[in-house]
Amino acid sequence: MNKEKKTVTFYGMHPLRECFLALERGGISDKATVLKVSITKEARERPEVMGLLQKNKIIPSVVTIDEVEHLAGKGTVHQGIVVQVSHSFLYADFDEIISDKQGGERELIVLLDELEDPHNVGAIIRSAACFGATAILIPEHGQVDVTSTVVKTSSGMNFVIPIAKVGNVNTVLEKLKKKHYWVYGLASEGTAKLSDTSFDQKTVLVIGAEGKGIREKTLALCDFAISIPISPVCESLNASVATAIAMYEWNKQGRE
Repeated sequence: MNKEKKTVTFYGMHPLRECFLALERGGISDKATVLKVSITKEARERPEVMGLLQKNKIIPSVVTIDEVEHLAGKGTVHQGIVVQVSHSFLYADFDEIISDKQGGERELIVLLDELEDPHNVGAIIRSAACFGATAILIPEHGQVDVTSTVVKTSSGMNFVIPIAKVGNVNTVLEKLKKKHYWVYGLASEGTAKLSDTSFDQKTVLVIGAEGKGIREKTLALCDFAISIPISPVCESLNASVATAIAMYEWNKQGRE
């Protein structure tokens, strides 16, 4: 991310498609701006690529493969497409997410508590979109931002599910609890098993950082600390895998 100009560069066909679909829906933010699209000659010959660009009145810059790799990074699966968007496009407003107008009683908000691996964050975003989560909250400090790697790993699902930056995580949890959300912390030391947990109200699922887990004061604010039973031969689950399992259980209970 370019902090000075507040822009984010991402690449690939799926993120490009989801970006423009978000724009057609009105976008995640009314400040959304596609600043620049760079494509190779080969990508320009693909009808789907040019169809999306023409529909959204975007005139791309045609560049060499070397220029694309300079923008996207060596070894990335860019498919000859690089997009630069304004930073504001990637984030929703927290207060709008939790307003009374949003959704029904059974909602799921995923709060990431200082995750550091962009691949984990991207995978969680993709799973959250798959299982019908309402939104994702990420702290402003100590947490990986929405980067090109996050966008690519999420397969552009960051444009589908609202993502909001928040300040103090504990203050946010207190605010959500006043809005009648029940808070569940996913922790290996949790005394309640996921399979025995009932998600029948508005839910916040807190995910701790890789290795460190949920911070002590944050875990203390959770109404329930839940764990996923695993084989003793394995120390723990990857953060994104554990989150996907928990969201699947939440989704399953809603379908049942």
